[in-house]
Amino acid sequence: MVGDIPLKTTTDFLSMPPTILPNLSILIVDDERLIQNLVYGVLSSLGFTNITVASSGRKALDKISTNKFDFIITDWRMDDLDGIDVVQHIRKSQKPPLCNTPIIMLTGNSEAHHVKTAISAGVNGYLIKPFSAEQLVKRIRTVIEEPRDFVMSRNFTGPDRRHVNQPPPEGTERRKLHRNK
Repeated sequence: MVGDIPLKTTTDFLSMPPTILPNLSILIVDDERLIQNLVYGVLSSLGFTNITVASSGRKALDKISTNKFDFIITDWRMDDLDGIDVVQHIRKSQKPPLCNTPIIMLTGNSEAHHVKTAISAGVNGYLIKPFSAEQLVKRIRTVIEEPRDFVMSRNFTGPDRRHVNQPPPEGTERRKLHRNK
């Protein structure tokens, strides 16, 4: 589900009715004008019309505090407040719909430990720069069409980090699972 719109895994994102896309509110967070323009252009070409750009992590938090966004695409490395801090702020709010907002991390950090850090912070998707418009579209489609279950616990709020549904280890606190419909 994105915003108030239930999407099934069989939904063809590119052929969604044009009346649906303008209703989704997207926040782009990046301090590089080139990336802002690339992401904005891709989203516009997909039919999104309600797109907001924040040029820093702090500006993103200001916009989040006064607006509701259905989807966030953020850079990792920014001068004032990095993307991981933005993601953690959103997830730690534990106030739906904010804490449930799908988030894609854009970054030049390609090492495995960076990917794990972003996933542990609560991102729904991870895309390494430089990227193509096709890769961005694919990642957006994956996050929307194949949502992972959402987990809320004392230590973590975000999409389920496991790719295989297994019970928690013996003696581990059971997490509260919120199924995406």
